Amino acid sequence: MHSYRKRSITSPMMIRSVHARDIRFPTSLESHGSDAMHTDPDYSCAYVVIYTDKDIEGHGLTFTLGKGTEIVVAAIKALSPLLVGKFVNDIFIDFAGFWRKLTSHSQLRWLGPEKGVMHLATAAIVNALWDLWARMENKPLWKFLVDLEPETIVSTIDFRYISDVITKQEAIDILYKAQEGKHQREEEM
Repeated sequence: MHSYRKRSITSPMMIRSVHARDIRFPTSLESHGSDAMHTDPDYSCAYVVIYTDKDIEGHGLTFTLGKGTEIVVAAIKALSPLLVGKFVNDIFIDFAGFWRKLTSHSQLRWLGPEKGVMHLATAAIVNALWDLWARMENKPLWKFLVDLEPETIVSTIDFRYISDVITKQEAIDILYKAQEGKHQREEEM
């Protein structure tokens, strides 16, 4: 069992590389996970590892059904220059803004801004960044999220497409209201 203690990181942490792999499981051989629409899926993922200069890694993935996973991996590699050489705190200070950089790249966005292959690639990278952030705090991701202040959580969200339904302040208010009973729910975990 991993014991979680706060890490002592005294200098800025930089992303030194991003690696992406195509991992597949031959679930189609015996039709595991198949349904009427997906008759022969090979459960697969584009798996990302973000490496830093402090030897802390972030791991993330996005799920696919086999064919095409190599395209998602290529998209991750195409987005990687947006991460390499960046200080992680600069990303986390404006996580919503970084999301927009990933989804609004001037040359890649035509491939489907915020949908399809580029969205899957972005999801894998963002999942790895969340994992990295939690590892920096030496907490499992669920605990890291539970401990974040509502304002911090809301600051990670790009409200462009949802502000007509919920405002940032309304989201913060909902999260503060949910603080009631939080300790009990956490104990149940």
